[in-house]
Amino acid sequence: MGKGAIFNRMLAIGVGLIGGSVCLAAKKKGLVGHVLGYSRKLETAHEALGLGIVDECIAGPGDSNLRNVDAVVLSIPVRQYKQVLTRFLPVLPPNCLIFDAGSTKSDVALMLNDLEQQFPGLKSRFVLVHPIAGGESHGPSAAAADLFEGRNCVLCPLPQTNAAGLKKVENFWAGIGAKLSTMNAMDHDEMFGAVSHLPHLLAFSYVSSVLAHPKGAEFMKEGGAGYRDFTRIAASSPEMWADIFQNNSEALLSMLSGFESNIASLRTAIESNDRATLERILGQASEYRSHWKHN
Repeated sequence: MGKGAIFNRMLAIGVGLIGGSVCLAAKKKGLVGHVLGYSRKLETAHEALGLGIVDECIAGPGDSNLRNVDAVVLSIPVRQYKQVLTRFLPVLPPNCLIFDAGSTKSDVALMLNDLEQQFPGLKSRFVLVHPIAGGESHGPSAAAADLFEGRNCVLCPLPQTNAAGLKKVENFWAGIGAKLSTMNAMDHDEMFGAVSHLPHLLAFSYVSSVLAHPKGAEFMKEGGAGYRDFTRIAASSPEMWADIFQNNSEALLSMLSGFESNIASLRTAIESNDRATLERILGQASEYRSHWKHN
């Protein structure tokens, strides 16, 4: 293990945009000695190997090289966590740290409660992490070593989280350039239901709505900057986002109700030619957005 390394042997379960970028960044910064990669599709793991994202591939939990792993990063759809952990935990060292990169947290905390009886101490060595980075591209070829530079990263430690393990994970993410903050899982899900999950839902819905028009495909050929900016995130992974929408349904549906109410107000103002209400609603949004800065 190198002088500045935090982990000796790290297993990346999921080597696409996020998982692959974690590996590239950690290797670039010298934070990990050796990276093993696993994907449910072996060809994806081999692609990551060819791109230098991982140092070796494993086919599954039967691989003997897992015995000395001291960290695992989960970068797969959250709904796959329980099945994957149930397969891998029996062969991983009992003191191995595990952290994820998922977009929802309350459901992960509940899943850990379910697994704690089968794997005592799991909650103490599992750190819930959400790096606020990504893009509409996916797969190993989309990974980038600088993806997390200057980007926010939220940690949601559990009451049982081991302090020393948490510190290691904090140092790891800070080491690859992320700006750290901490909150509980419920607050996290409410916040990102508003600023991440709802915008993605609306982008997907908007594209679907235009496509449903008889001339929708023709309309979109003429789309300009507004269309491009609003729909960029609709090119994201459908599997991942369907997972997120279901996992954070309570917070998302609450925000969606507020959005539907606002849309109804705009519709009424347009139908009734109520210029004052229209300008008031648009003005509030424009004023806030013009002063918003992404830290």
